[in-house]
Amino acid sequence: MVAVKKISMVDATVKLNYNSIILCYVISSIGMSFLAAIAPKGKWTFFSWHPFLMTIGFYGLMGSAAVTKKLGGYSNTKLHGILSSAGLFCAFGGLYIIYKNKENMGKDHLTTNHALAGIVTVSGCIGAMFAGGVFLHPDFGIDKTNKTIRLAHKWFGRIMIISGWVTAFMGLMQITDEPAHWAMYGVPMGIISPLTFL
Repeated sequence: MVAVKKISMVDATVKLNYNSIILCYVISSIGMSFLAAIAPKGKWTFFSWHPFLMTIGFYGLMGSAAVTKKLGGYSNTKLHGILSSAGLFCAFGGLYIIYKNKENMGKDHLTTNHALAGIVTVSGCIGAMFAGGVFLHPDFGIDKTNKTIRLAHKWFGRIMIISGWVTAFMGLMQITDEPAHWAMYGVPMGIISPLTFL
């Protein structure tokens, strides 16, 4: 006789809501990334990779990671770590692009609030990633059941993601003065943020 696992209506609703939120992240992050990438010149340039990678990393991947962790459990915790780490590596790519772009143009680095906020945010994300990997990893975390570390990681991570979103929006405001672009980029963040962070 084969055992059949019953799925409760609550489980099915949670899974449907999760899948819907992730689909929204995928669709909106792709659209927002391309919008930010081509907004300055109306075409793809070397610089375009900077806003593209930062938006995919901080909004698409890290936002999805935060929602995934809310499901709880071993597999979701590991997927949360993978998604958020992938987001951070996209941010590293975005940093490399802007560094090379400024070098190629002979411009100074870290001269705007956007640039300073970006460095602080990426640095914070590095700290959150290491804390999660060393202390909270479900397989080998040295203090994975410590509720204080878990709570601090959760809230610090959320603050860093929100900081990344704000920093990205600041960057968009530097490259385009079109309110329609600001709305197309910022409104999806505003709509999805309560589903992600509350």
